[in-house]
Amino acid sequence: MTSSRWEEEILREKRIKLSRFKELNDPFELMLIDVRSQDTRDVVKQIYRYFNDTTGISCFGAGWSSPVMWAHYADKHAGVCLGFDIPDDLLVKVSYTDERIVVPFGPHLPNKGLSEELLTKLLSTKATDWSYEREYRLLADLHDKDSVTGHYYKEFGQQLQLRKIIVGHRCDWTPETVRLFLDEPTSSIRICKARPGFGRFEMVEQQQFSPVTIEPSTEKGDCLLSKG
Repeated sequence: MTSSRWEEEILREKRIKLSRFKELNDPFELMLIDVRSQDTRDVVKQIYRYFNDTTGISCFGAGWSSPVMWAHYADKHAGVCLGFDIPDDLLVKVSYTDERIVVPFGPHLPNKGLSEELLTKLLSTKATDWSYEREYRLLADLHDKDSVTGHYYKEFGQQLQLRKIIVGHRCDWTPETVRLFLDEPTSSIRICKARPGFGRFEMVEQQQFSPVTIEPSTEKGDCLLSKG
């Protein structure tokens, strides 16, 4: 989810940004460990610096019905949500907790107390307050910085297939608008619009929007628009 301005750029360039951990909106990223001890705090700072320097992250939600998600991440419902097919083995499911953990560190321990299990836990655990996001994470090594933007990206492809575009309740995009941003799609992409539910506090599909599906054409540079 993001604003329509950035969604247009994503669709035209066929890539999504890999964020650095310092750019994320949760100040407790990688901070599952209780750091009231200065020695522990020093180790955790080193872990943070390592992942911030070497690992990029893109965050996804398991669904798009949460009005809070639209409010926080999609320009107060004036933005757009993109749905992707991503292989399960590329995604890390986030767990949520109310408790910080105590971890012993020191030269007397194997690997000074660090383990692959611990690092995975740090990368995939957040406070319970964030559980409404139902988050999954795509993690990737930081290679090939874009010379223009200075950022890192994950290109659309077999590992990141765009399959759905949900237009926000307050966004004025139409299927024809979206089509202008899609150059030679390689898979079918369904376009629909969100609206507030009539009986529940959740966003649902607006049927009066007349959802359409963009199908790739056998002719290069062309595609088909179908209803439904």
